[in-house]
Amino acid sequence: MGEQGADKKKPLVRFGEFDLLKAMAILGLPAVHIMEEAMEAGVATKGLIEFSTPIIGLCVFGPSLFMICMGFGIGGSAASPKIIRKNGIQFLLIGAILNIVRWFIPGVIESIVTGDKLVDDISFCLVSDIYYFVGLFFIAYSFLKKLKLDTAGIMLISVLTLSLNTFLTPVTGKYIKNEIVSALVGNIVYVDETSCFPLLSWLIFPCVGVLLGEVLKKSDEEKREIFMKRTLDFSVTLLIAFTIFLYNYDIDIIKVVISPVNDYITDFPNVILLICFALILICLVYYLCKIIGASKFMAFMLKISTFIMPFYLLQWVIIAWIFYGMSIFGAPEGCFNILMFIVSVVVVTAICIFVTITRGMRIMKYLLKITSFKKKKKKKKKA
Repeated sequence: MGEQGADKKKPLVRFGEFDLLKAMAILGLPAVHIMEEAMEAGVATKGLIEFSTPIIGLCVFGPSLFMICMGFGIGGSAASPKIIRKNGIQFLLIGAILNIVRWFIPGVIESIVTGDKLVDDISFCLVSDIYYFVGLFFIAYSFLKKLKLDTAGIMLISVLTLSLNTFLTPVTGKYIKNEIVSALVGNIVYVDETSCFPLLSWLIFPCVGVLLGEVLKKSDEEKREIFMKRTLDFSVTLLIAFTIFLYNYDIDIIKVVISPVNDYITDFPNVILLICFALILICLVYYLCKIIGASKFMAFMLKISTFIMPFYLLQWVIIAWIFYGMSIFGAPEGCFNILMFIVSVVVVTAICIFVTITRGMRIMKYLLKITSFKKKKKKKKKA
């Protein structure tokens, strides 16, 4: 009994709820991205457009959850600011490689075949994306750590940057009209609907993850369960109270939730709601993982979570080339129906899962190798 009690008090190693949530978020991406690209390309049928609302709605929770899980990964980490900054630069380079492969190369082919200008494709390569955000976050986080700021201080900085983003948005929207400049500035502060993940407004989400990581990675199972219960109670109470507050002041709750593609941008109401939803999901998935245990399903989801990088990159490349191909071959408007959408989602997801599980480690090693700029050490000749 004494040995069992001692084992119970050991700090935890794996966190099934975060692994499962990362895997669920990444597996849902092909459905969201195929729907977005079909609508953007103008090939979606009216039926598919009507069917799109719940699919696009997944975007509300996916990015914030992903960023919190990503921040959790470095919470309590012993990595030095230099290593964190180096990783950030690597993520920026991987994001640039992805954009060249998914936007620029097929864009050049499309331009040659159809005569369309390359301006949009170049601006797409510069627009904020999850890998650009992760890279910028790591770099910003490394400098904040170098200043000896603790997690509470970094959380405070993220609140201040969120306020700054809200203040600057009317200015950037009014004066920045050039597509290239807009795409670049949109990585830092919200400019227009292409500013997917501006650093100033989204910094708070990985910071919440870092805070969770610092608390949970030092806990044992008993403390973890108490923490999850209290977090769930707090999040549900705050969500209900804040929803009533918004309703009482006639603020459109749906618009607040789906920010930043509306007048509210990514501001405090949006952040409060998304963090509440994310924390509630994390707690619920924690209890789900306790029920599932070390099952084959959890082992499978762990593999997907581990190789999240190759899955994300591959699904985007396949999807982008599908719709560029449709444009190059002159696909008519309204030709992409619900059945084609479902088949595309199943096929793309299956391909990505297969490649991820069988070649994921090799892809990751190769990407990290070409973005590390390490020089090969010359072998010393034997005398």
